[in-house]
Amino acid sequence: MEIIKNRVLSNDILRVLRIKPFFLLMLSEFFSQFAFNMQHFVLIFIIYGLTHSNTAVSGMILSFMIPAVLFSVVTGVYVDRWNKKKVLLYTHIIRGVLLLPFLIPDLHLGLIYALTFLIAVATQFFIPAESAIIPTLVPKKLIISANAVFAFSLYGSIIIGYVFSGPALLLLGKTHTISFLILLFCISAIFVTAIRTTGRKVSTAEDLSPSMSFSIVREAREIFTFLRKVRKVMHALFMLTIAQAVIFMFAVLAPGYVTTILRAPLESLSVILIAPAGLGLGVGAFILGSIGKRFKHKWLSALGFMAVGIVFILLPIVSNINVFNINLLHIIVVLAFIIGFAISLVFIPSNATIQIETSEAMRGRMYGLLSSLIGAVSFLPVVAAGGLADLLGVGAVITGVGVLMIIIGILYLFLIKF
Repeated sequence: MEIIKNRVLSNDILRVLRIKPFFLLMLSEFFSQFAFNMQHFVLIFIIYGLTHSNTAVSGMILSFMIPAVLFSVVTGVYVDRWNKKKVLLYTHIIRGVLLLPFLIPDLHLGLIYALTFLIAVATQFFIPAESAIIPTLVPKKLIISANAVFAFSLYGSIIIGYVFSGPALLLLGKTHTISFLILLFCISAIFVTAIRTTGRKVSTAEDLSPSMSFSIVREAREIFTFLRKVRKVMHALFMLTIAQAVIFMFAVLAPGYVTTILRAPLESLSVILIAPAGLGLGVGAFILGSIGKRFKHKWLSALGFMAVGIVFILLPIVSNINVFNINLLHIIVVLAFIIGFAISLVFIPSNATIQIETSEAMRGRMYGLLSSLIGAVSFLPVVAAGGLADLLGVGAVITGVGVLMIIIGILYLFLIKF
């Protein structure tokens, strides 16, 4: 019994969770991401209810994506100079305050766009600070485990936020739902205030000096110089960017896949695809957090890409399979689980590589660049996915994406040397 107890207590996941500042960060992460992602769907429902226009909804989505492309690298430079705990605290408060005008009935559409744009700008400070602070809270040997817990908290909160946004509006109504989101951001801020960090602080006077504009350009250039020297980080950025773009594309295609190929109600999307994928990612995060440091990051990422590619190819094919009394939806649930598990093989090692190979003085800029790349690279595929699906069919597009992912995984495995 004592041996089992010691084995459990020595598990890296439990070890990293026993680090109080990191545990508090994860609690803050969960509530803030729950609020942020639930807010996405709530605002979509509000805008569609006001306009009954898909174009108006697209405008809101663009208001979230554009700041990532325009400001991420610059915000990363500032985050590297500022106290990251304070950045997290202030961005929670600012996003909560920016939701207050939504309590006003019949808010003008232009003002909704402006507020969502400002929320997205604040989030561009939050993203690099959140990822960059992790290595200051945990020892290097637990970075993989910390990122596993981070991924589980992040994607768990995303799934919960997406699933509960519709029911929340139905049960609570618009006003109380917005109030609930504001409360979640406040709870996140409270947890951040309890975190004790040892990160360096830079004086405000130095940060706001007249030469700061030139400093931003110089420090942004330093990122690309660093990437040319440290190829591991460049490859990790590449894998994270492509993986996130594929996720966005599948998010566009998933409703059509459920309704046209599976011929299931759209409301079942969260049960058939989102929840199983989230569970798979959680299982993958737990396994990687426990034993992931034994494997090379390159092999895990390549395997994850190829596994997702194979599943994407299978998704349209299995729609006509019904053998051994196995229901089609059961097969889809299993495949969705595999997608989530495989994505964890890409996200967790790649994030760990960035955090291990970059210094604290550069992590904010690196994650700012990552956010900018994701926004820029995802924009065209997301826009094109819907049009190609209408032209060629959802199944053909999903299959094409699957083939592309397998090719990328093979090239990454055999051509990238590190």
